[in-house]
Amino acid sequence: MHWISKIPIQHHPKHAQIKYLSAQFQLHPLLTQHLFNQGFSDFEKLDSFIYPKLTKMYDPFLMNEMKHAVTRILQAIQQNEHIHIFGDYDCDGITSSSILYLSLKELGAKVTTQLPLRSEGYGLSVNAVKQLHENISLVITVDNGSSAHDALRTAKERGIDVIVTDHHEVLNDRPDCMVFLNPKRKDNTYPFSELCGAGVALKLVQAIYITLNRDWIKETEHFLDIVTLGTIADMMPLKDENRIFCYHGLRKLQHSPRKTFRMMLDTLKTKNIDSSTIGFTVGPIFNACGRIGDPNIAASILQSTEPTTKQIKELISLNAKRKEITIEQYKSVITLIHNERLHLSPVIVVKGDFHKGVIGILASRIVNLFKKPAIVIANDGTGSARSLQSSGFSIIDCISACGKYLKKFGGHKMAAGLSINPDDNQIELFQYAIQLAAMKQKVSIAANWYIGTLPLECFPKSMFNDLRALEPFGMGMPKPVFCSKNTKLNDYSTFGKDNEHVKMRINHQIAYAFSKSEHFKNWSGKNLVDILYTPHCYEDKNFLAKDCVIV
Repeated sequence: MHWISKIPIQHHPKHAQIKYLSAQFQLHPLLTQHLFNQGFSDFEKLDSFIYPKLTKMYDPFLMNEMKHAVTRILQAIQQNEHIHIFGDYDCDGITSSSILYLSLKELGAKVTTQLPLRSEGYGLSVNAVKQLHENISLVITVDNGSSAHDALRTAKERGIDVIVTDHHEVLNDRPDCMVFLNPKRKDNTYPFSELCGAGVALKLVQAIYITLNRDWIKETEHFLDIVTLGTIADMMPLKDENRIFCYHGLRKLQHSPRKTFRMMLDTLKTKNIDSSTIGFTVGPIFNACGRIGDPNIAASILQSTEPTTKQIKELISLNAKRKEITIEQYKSVITLIHNERLHLSPVIVVKGDFHKGVIGILASRIVNLFKKPAIVIANDGTGSARSLQSSGFSIIDCISACGKYLKKFGGHKMAAGLSINPDDNQIELFQYAIQLAAMKQKVSIAANWYIGTLPLECFPKSMFNDLRALEPFGMGMPKPVFCSKNTKLNDYSTFGKDNEHVKMRINHQIAYAFSKSEHFKNWSGKNLVDILYTPHCYEDKNFLAKDCVIV
């Protein structure tokens, strides 16, 4: 892993300006420099970042065809038509369908929601349209639909109007539907293209409120906790409008969470909730339903005003089961990759007896281990692909170039799904073709930066308050990384099912290094350790170590 230090603050060409801003906002100079280097270089920009305002949200009618969508929905409500929301089985699909359902229900709409099981495949399908009740006259897709051309054709034949709301790449022409809301469409007029499915659903709800002369900014606050979950779980960049959503959504989760979230956090015995809690704890619990269970159960719990403790515990238990499956299958997939030397190719493509619900997680872990794009294909031909962050490599462009070998595919630059015929030589042809396609893309692995040298044992407690003020962290806004050089450990211990994790004690501080136990095989009390760490507040004492190298 290639790590580079930022310029020491005392040598920064704008040292005086950084010190001034640091004093103005009462931020540690290292953190101020970190933000300065990312473009927050004057008072106004830094103020907008630290204190995002709901009034800075964009007018939802800037999105193509929004007015048409609102007109058709309000007509359906007025005429008591049956509106059917069709989502996706992941956390973004669960949250986007819930936002739209709860808002339309409150407006008096006759509305139902449906999320497909993973075994039924991604997105609106021909079969799903054929099974719709004959009374349904309007379908609204959330977090899917941009590539559902056959299903949309079937809906049109049945006389069903379809409003597609989505955020995935538009790989072909505009889908043949009544309304198409997608900030990634080729003729997009919306100022921010990185909304998740829940974000697009929220913009639709805002537009409805504006048309009804309701306070759309105030009304938005009711859904900010849900859209925050969808945005962080779907790994969207936490900048621009996404930061506004998640900044206020996190505060809602901290101070006035809806009952589902409050019960979940109580059950998990989680007192402090931040972006890491959403990304690594709450998000995976909702995603687990779509991976190895029924996502409609998670959606109904999220939409309920009176969820039960039993329901919450069942969700948490399902995620625990998902973790066990992932651990066992990760061992199998890594063994397979090494045995077949698949890691030597530009794109790692591996097929095997894998659970379809965890192939996306396996692909992500392969990427993290080998620093290459990866595609994991289950025995039935269902595949999941992931790309490297900040590499310039688009996995969906790569897959699209090999589309003739696939039954269907879709996604975006960082993640994609596909389906291929597993019964003939299609997979071999696809494996060969995608390596050729990958070699046509220019890949540049971005360096990982740490913002400064700060001995772990000297980390100031006051900086925890600064870090809380800078939440949320995530994609596009990672937590700052610091370097602690020549660090002497008092002692360490390993933990985890395979003792793969390490807990270190450095004076009064504790550092956790996840999946780093191999670094300590030849460690002795005399060894010094260089630690790259990200501060993570657990009662102001614990640290989450990002990387450890023995010197």
